[in-house]
Amino acid sequence: MAKHILKLQEFIFLIFIALSSIGCSDKPQPAKPQNTGAGINILLITIDTLRSDHLSTYGYPRSTSPNIDKLGATGIVFERAFTYWPKTRGSFAAMFTGLYAAQHGLTVRDRDLPEFNQTMAETFSAAGFRTAAAIDNGNLDAALGFSQGFDSYEQTWLSEESELARTEAITRFAENYLTQQDETPFFLWLHYVNPHAPYQPPVNKLKQFRGDGLVPRGPKLPLVTGYHGGINKKHVAVEGEFYWGDYIDRYDAEILVSDEHVGRVINTLEETGQKQNTLVILTSDHGESLGEHDYFFDHGNDLFNPSLRIPLILSLPGILPSGKREPSVVSSLDIFPTVLDLSQVSYPPGLSGKSVLPTIRGTKSRLHNQMFFQNDQHLFAISNGRLKVIRNPKNGTFSLYDMHLDPTEEENLYYGSESVIAPLQAELQSFQTQTVAWQQITSGKRAEGKNPSLPDSKLNKKTLDVLRHLGYIEN
Repeated sequence: MAKHILKLQEFIFLIFIALSSIGCSDKPQPAKPQNTGAGINILLITIDTLRSDHLSTYGYPRSTSPNIDKLGATGIVFERAFTYWPKTRGSFAAMFTGLYAAQHGLTVRDRDLPEFNQTMAETFSAAGFRTAAAIDNGNLDAALGFSQGFDSYEQTWLSEESELARTEAITRFAENYLTQQDETPFFLWLHYVNPHAPYQPPVNKLKQFRGDGLVPRGPKLPLVTGYHGGINKKHVAVEGEFYWGDYIDRYDAEILVSDEHVGRVINTLEETGQKQNTLVILTSDHGESLGEHDYFFDHGNDLFNPSLRIPLILSLPGILPSGKREPSVVSSLDIFPTVLDLSQVSYPPGLSGKSVLPTIRGTKSRLHNQMFFQNDQHLFAISNGRLKVIRNPKNGTFSLYDMHLDPTEEENLYYGSESVIAPLQAELQSFQTQTVAWQQITSGKRAEGKNPSLPDSKLNKKTLDVLRHLGYIEN
């Protein structure tokens, strides 16, 4: 451990210097194995379906996240972080490659991540890091390509029946991994599925919020097929619970469950003396619509902010500022280059995300002039931080929202504003055209590598059962 701390000190003055990209090829060439960069560890914690505005550190009145709050107090809280694709597969494919969908090849049509990508885990593995993951969510099955680069990849749904048991298994895996006597730097990814629907928290957590007066009970919701207009019939938590507030209580209680486990993992880091030498990233794959736009307890069907806004917290004591609130707009695509920048590991070529370090150190006040979004419904969107334009290619319609004057994105200002937003529309059209060109390249790579898309029907029964329980597959 002393050797690692000394090495870290030797590299502090290099932390904010971006490395040049390595040469291009069909399969990006990873960094040489002896390159362990700045000698820091990487701990990536992701919490499924987590809205930033339901965390205490983002101003939520309920104490849903005391341990995440503590982590934010020791690092940087990004106040305006967004996922690029508000569904699990699309989000993590982008996060782990730093690429748009048509570039990495996991799209609406092809639902797995091709092996020709160089993932974050592969990059760290090739740079001499130990790599491991413990996850819950069948959308991240190894057969779908998400295990690329991991020495060990624990899919907890294959051995544990209940969601709570899988959550416990992830934390125990982390505790055991962090107590190993091995001075080789590590890259460890933990993915908790709470608070994904159906919301089924333990009673003791639910009691902490039920009737606290901080969230109104709201309207009584009808039972519906699907997720618009009321409660999905398949996700009724308890017979007789039909009020909006009943489900917000449950959602918040599930956040508290994950927060408790985050606390255990961070405590283990501290107890083993590794916290000062470990970059901790906490984020989510996407948010959750809790009734906005008449869309209840699901995500990704639209490109509104409830599904797009995510938390992002970075903590590395002694290197990153402590207790900083960063207002710059950032994307989940930016996580890969940022982690590489901080750990001083060479970049794969052609990343679409950007390191956020220039905004942290104040050399840039704005990281992105515009950001793009896509979803499983073939929608495209562009935002300049204030205005958002959404295009539906199915019918060719556009909508425009001013997120400053209309933060709930209720008033479509498109009609009558066409000339004003023509530049944004042109950028969006250019992006869509570029995705077609990228898709031709990735489709060619799939064919050349005999790497055809894997249909969900080929996944094992336990994975399919989990996807069915989460609402991704109809019975």
